[in-house]
Amino acid sequence: MLIDIGLFLGNQLLQQGKIKVTEKETIDESDVISLKHQLIEDIARLELRVFENGDQQMKSTLDVPVHQSGDWESIELANYTLAFRCSLNA
Repeated sequence: MLIDIGLFLGNQLLQQGKIKVTEKETIDESDVISLKHQLIEDIARLELRVFENGDQQMKSTLDVPVHQSGDWESIELANYTLAFRCSLNA
């Protein structure tokens, strides 16, 4: 499954990108986020860590069902918003 992501703090976009979630555990990192992901049966397990100046500000584990998003979806995580859109054509 391919997931487009956007991480916001208020209206400010902090990070955007795409992740391809497979059965192999993978970690995608930048200065702002660390996103560990793995496909486990029909669930994409995501572990999101958000950093500011090298200090971890937030950690959250999300289980996203494998699906095709009709539009952008979002989850509020403390002061952050994680917007995502899932695609099965990965």
